[in-house]
Amino acid sequence: MENDLQNALDNGHNVWAIGDVHGFSLTLEALLDECELSMDDRVVLLGDLIDRGPDSFDVVRIARSDPRIHCVKGNHEDMMVEGFNLESLGKPDSDMMTWLHNGGYATVASYIRDYTDDFGHEDSERLLAQVEDDKEWMQRLPSHLLLNQWRLVHAGYDPRLDIEDQEESIHLWIRRPFHSATKPIDKYRTVLFGHTPTMSLNHSMGHEGWGKPWFSITATVDGRSASIGLDTCVFHDENKPALLTAFNLQTLEVRQVPRVEPWDKDARERANQY
Repeated sequence: MENDLQNALDNGHNVWAIGDVHGFSLTLEALLDECELSMDDRVVLLGDLIDRGPDSFDVVRIARSDPRIHCVKGNHEDMMVEGFNLESLGKPDSDMMTWLHNGGYATVASYIRDYTDDFGHEDSERLLAQVEDDKEWMQRLPSHLLLNQWRLVHAGYDPRLDIEDQEESIHLWIRRPFHSATKPIDKYRTVLFGHTPTMSLNHSMGHEGWGKPWFSITATVDGRSASIGLDTCVFHDENKPALLTAFNLQTLEVRQVPRVEPWDKDARERANQY
């Protein structure tokens, strides 16, 4: 995976990093169209493909079916691996409850809908097989990727620890210590990450910070921002910009699309029904 991405960059092709999709498959498709991908270009989804939004199943299908797309594991994929058990839906254990209450209900609903026909008949055998196959795929995803000038990770790194000796849980969950680092995490590589909605990082911009990437004030030796946050929060329900963001590792260009799916109260309720 790392070799494929680095080879694409070395050969002059585009590599796009995309922030948290959270189940908005139509918006993801619109952003991929906006990136005008050639067959030699590549995409890295920075984790949290699933949960909260209307069609997590379809986001996973897109990611798994396009050989140009690579993924790193997010905390929501990790929660799905630990918590998605169809046989326990009626009486979920603590792992499943944690996941369900963090957006997992919408993911469960999207899987069940895809394996239920127009007459309400569920193909339980194929549904179960698909869930297990997707969980195995998520379990195998790397928690970060290392390229010559870039680190791609879901949440970040702990600046208090050796960067090469950090547990997967840090890559999936860390927030404040990483964001407030006063020195570059890696002085030669910019960290591209998601996980934390950027409006909570763009404090100085006030309302203008909604929907914009976050660039750290610390810099690498070649002057690039040491960390760039790309979770521009496509899933929120505030009256603010809801955007999905892509960053081009070749050109440093940012491209964005507004959320495509309707996301009013009725749409949010429908997303969680199964």
